[in-house]
Amino acid sequence: MSRFGTQTLRSTGALRLGQLCVHLDAPQRFYLEDLSEIYWTKLHPLDTVPRAELTLEIVEAPGRPSVKVPEDSLVIASNGDLYTETMFAEISWDDGPPRVKLTILDTTLRKDRRHMYLVVLLNKIFFRMGYVRLHASAIVVNGATNVFIGDRGAGKSSICAYLAGRCGLILADDDVMMHYDGTSCLVSGCDERMRIMPDTEAYLFGQIDVEARKFGGFMKKEIVTADRFETMPYVDHRLTRVFFPKVGDDFAITPLSASQLVMRLMTTLVSANRFAGVMDHAQTLKTLSDIADRVSTYDVTLSRDFTGLDRLFEFLSPIENES
Repeated sequence: MSRFGTQTLRSTGALRLGQLCVHLDAPQRFYLEDLSEIYWTKLHPLDTVPRAELTLEIVEAPGRPSVKVPEDSLVIASNGDLYTETMFAEISWDDGPPRVKLTILDTTLRKDRRHMYLVVLLNKIFFRMGYVRLHASAIVVNGATNVFIGDRGAGKSSICAYLAGRCGLILADDDVMMHYDGTSCLVSGCDERMRIMPDTEAYLFGQIDVEARKFGGFMKKEIVTADRFETMPYVDHRLTRVFFPKVGDDFAITPLSASQLVMRLMTTLVSANRFAGVMDHAQTLKTLSDIADRVSTYDVTLSRDFTGLDRLFEFLSPIENES
């Protein structure tokens, strides 16, 4: 039986973070909007996402945590509950999908601080469920699923749009959920839109009749992916290859080892994750190592004139030649 009581809250909704469906219940609407903004995906009405892999109930109870939490730290209690100095999460794994009661202890937090703590707690919960959220694009080419991980401006959207134009299937342009179930690594997309940089627009589209806006410090045009390309967000696909793109002078693809992939993934996760001691850190490394053993990994440098995209497509095409 769940240890959570029933409580009538004013706002409900759902997030589709790839294949992971999260039902939300909060005392105020802005908490739902926080989560939508944090994970760069839209809110869905609760009745349109009936299946829930996770239920998140948010409550406000001003006070202090019941365990000692050092500043800017994460503590995992003996029963598995998660604590920061401003909010904590009680987790029930009984009676079907996990249920989380997230208690806000400091209701005066600035928005940026509130977002930080929400990310810390939720990303840890997702990781326990086998999910890792990546700032990445994902596309299926000739039956193989490829993920491109990189900072803004690394060329992910250009790669995604170009490969989609060569009959690729877009899973995600900017946010990917990677799911490791103990035997295989799956990925799915978190949204139904993509954002195009001006140089990519000029090279691939000519002119898109959409007003440019600033996203992550870059001026981009946002389009509905399905309006122009074949797309399949929210559906898991088995991961084949991981790429770390960057823009340089000449096209190049360089294989990386499994250990290099683990270190790269740890680097991408560190800004939005905290570790509650050595054991927590070691468990994260173990999970990422298991994932890295199951995929091929590469650095890819794209030439500034986009000609490298043709060569990238040629590299992705002969999947039958890979082990």
